[in-house]
Amino acid sequence: MSPPMDGLKSQIGRLSSERKVTLSGTEMRDFATCVKATVGATSHSPISSVAIPTVFTIFRQGEFELMDALGIQLKQVLHAEQEYELKAPLSPSEEIRFVTRLASVVEKKSKTANMAFMAFETDFVRVADEVTVATARSTMVYRELLG
Repeated sequence: MSPPMDGLKSQIGRLSSERKVTLSGTEMRDFATCVKATVGATSHSPISSVAIPTVFTIFRQGEFELMDALGIQLKQVLHAEQEYELKAPLSPSEEIRFVTRLASVVEKKSKTANMAFMAFETDFVRVADEVTVATARSTMVYRELLG
């Protein structure tokens, strides 16, 4: 059963569970290889000594946890946008913790469906010094069919 569209705005600010993770140099290199990220424009060597901003896409568990808690089924969701802001370098073997927040909900209504544009923000904090190393933002469109 789908949640009522009207109740989503009241959930703005809701947080996921906190998670902790440590990425190895191998994991960073493997991800960089998958997305064809290299050390420089003319290099073919994958990055493994520092995280590239898009590596944070593998930590989207909080978004799925929040959608599940809101009763939103994945088949009703369209991924609209993803953005990463790298604030400090993250090296292999540094532990990070992260929490995802439902940052905003914008509703749009039509004759056939109601849609909610849900923005999620996840801050990634290095545990050793409490520095925020990155922020990930993603927008999901939840569609509720009418009638």
